[in-house]
Amino acid sequence: MKFDSGVTDFDPTVWFEVNADNTITLKSPKVEMGQGIFTGFAILAAEELDVDFAGIKVVHASTLSGPQSTASTGMSNSTASLYTGIREVAATLRETLKLAASKLWGVPITTLQTADGVITSGSHRATYAEIAQQTKKWKLAQTPALRPASTFKLIGKEHKRVDAEEKVLGKAVYGIDTDIPGMLYGSVLYCPYFGGEVKTADTSRASDSPGVLKIVQDKQWIGVVARTRYAAEQAVSKIEVSWAFEPNYSTRDAIEAITVGNGVAVVMQDEGDATVDSKSERMIGEYRTPLGYHASMEPSVMIADVSGETVTLYASTQNSAFMRETIAAETDFKEENIEIIPRFIGGGFGRRGYKHNGIEAVKLSKAAGKPVHLLYTRQQEFQNGHVRPNTHHIIHGQLDTNGKVSVLQHEFATGSMAFLAVPIAKTIIGADFPAAGHGARIPYTIPNKTTKIWGGDLPFQTGLWRGVGMFANTFAMESFMDEMAERAGVDPLKFRIEHCGNTELLQRRKKLLLKLGEEGGWNTPKTDSLGRGIAVCEDRGTISAALVEVQIIDKKIKVTRVVQAIDAGIIVNPNGVRQQVEGATIMAISAAIYEEATIENSQFVQTNFVDYQVATLRDTPQIEVIIQGSLELPSGVGEPPISPVAPAIANAIYNLSGIRLRSLPLQAALEAHYRDSEK
Repeated sequence: MKFDSGVTDFDPTVWFEVNADNTITLKSPKVEMGQGIFTGFAILAAEELDVDFAGIKVVHASTLSGPQSTASTGMSNSTASLYTGIREVAATLRETLKLAASKLWGVPITTLQTADGVITSGSHRATYAEIAQQTKKWKLAQTPALRPASTFKLIGKEHKRVDAEEKVLGKAVYGIDTDIPGMLYGSVLYCPYFGGEVKTADTSRASDSPGVLKIVQDKQWIGVVARTRYAAEQAVSKIEVSWAFEPNYSTRDAIEAITVGNGVAVVMQDEGDATVDSKSERMIGEYRTPLGYHASMEPSVMIADVSGETVTLYASTQNSAFMRETIAAETDFKEENIEIIPRFIGGGFGRRGYKHNGIEAVKLSKAAGKPVHLLYTRQQEFQNGHVRPNTHHIIHGQLDTNGKVSVLQHEFATGSMAFLAVPIAKTIIGADFPAAGHGARIPYTIPNKTTKIWGGDLPFQTGLWRGVGMFANTFAMESFMDEMAERAGVDPLKFRIEHCGNTELLQRRKKLLLKLGEEGGWNTPKTDSLGRGIAVCEDRGTISAALVEVQIIDKKIKVTRVVQAIDAGIIVNPNGVRQQVEGATIMAISAAIYEEATIENSQFVQTNFVDYQVATLRDTPQIEVIIQGSLELPSGVGEPPISPVAPAIANAIYNLSGIRLRSLPLQAALEAHYRDSEK
């Protein structure tokens, strides 16, 4: 599988700088947001450059310096898409340095050797830095053949994160930490209601508030610039405003809008004749997932510095190119005069793929004539950001006389995920099958299968969320596979393996399931107080499977153990893969058991973590990670492990209690079951 990095410039002089101390700076076109790509990129570069891994310093490239990416940092493709590219550009730099040394020393390039950042030839010896300092005019070498995997010294070995020390010591600069000379602070009053605009506003008390320098009013927001953040927030609280909006929209309306049969239908998959011809043998499963917040620890933050015709924006963003284009489109600044300088991100998950509050920060800075630091509050993050859309799934299945699935139909309804960035796509394709439909196609070898997506409309912003549609679709499909296994009287693990045909991906799926079952202890004895469930998915070219053990204590779900198995091709850094899988596991437990955004009177109810429950330290189970490496190219790691956890938990709950939960969050569904059973 080929991944598109969005990077078009692979000139090593753009990517790298050889420093006087013989370290090398690598300018990353992708953003580090906790996923560990700086470490992976350093490993790839050091492998081909013949330098010490610790001698590679990775920094973010701004939109005016370093290689540029037109694609977002996301879709779990940063390492996968640049695995070859970074190695090639590093190898080209190595050979370019050797070419310069050959000319300086007057010796054939074939006599030169490189090791630990040093070039040698007979009695000649010089560091990369010394060659760089002596070379005035460079000739770019041809890109050589890359090192074979059998000679790797760094790729595939355990490495600590290159950014760990500065983050642990609090030296890393996130958007929220950015501080530049003369900086002021902004605070914005947004409409808390969907689609609302300013009807009337009285800003007189805010203008007279201490420390206030400027007030800027737009159709949908009113912003304040002050000397301190506290002063700006206090001034905003004094603005008297009424909003024009359509009231009374609720969660019930969102559920009704996102229901199979409503909206625009698009057929995604149609193989054989997926007509269920016997009611007696037909099985039906109906599943729902709720609206969800991204809930990253660092809210959206932008620091704009407008000076004359130029804009410098220090941004916590996953998509610098889109941010730059959006600012140019919505202001009078030319794109070539806008520089986006990425910062470390305190959690992205797709939330940072859009413009956030960048436009507001630019307008406030322009009005004030000085840099302005603008931070979303948590309430704004929840009520004015975009959310994961809710979904509805109806699956029909039929078994043949041998207990194999002969027919499977998957119809599902969802709001969009990708249309927020590309609105015209809705008009062209109708329903968001590329993102929200991700993972909806039936992967197993079944002769007759069909998948149909119903694209519904919601009156608020919905967007990409870690795993995109794969999270909801895997919950529905892998829950139903367990239900069909029970009807067939076959062990759930065996049932899945029996439906893995001869395609490459399904054979990898089969191999990983067998490994997970054996090493995870699927068939080991367990007590009656323990439930065990399993689920699997294919995402971004990666196979990810989870075995989960649960208990129900005082009617509360407790995940006690998770074994995750992952096949992501060649592994650049096993330590980084384990960290990604562990993080995805915790986020999946949180989303599966607790998380749900709700609506009343056309606004989101939750305003902070006090009323939006997420998993905490006490919810952390024993986590084991099984890595199935191969000599294939690497594929995604960050997103795939999040999707099989929710159905594995649901399947484990059924294994324990006989209670089949078909909607998320599972704790709310379990409590509803208990209430209904007590009536």
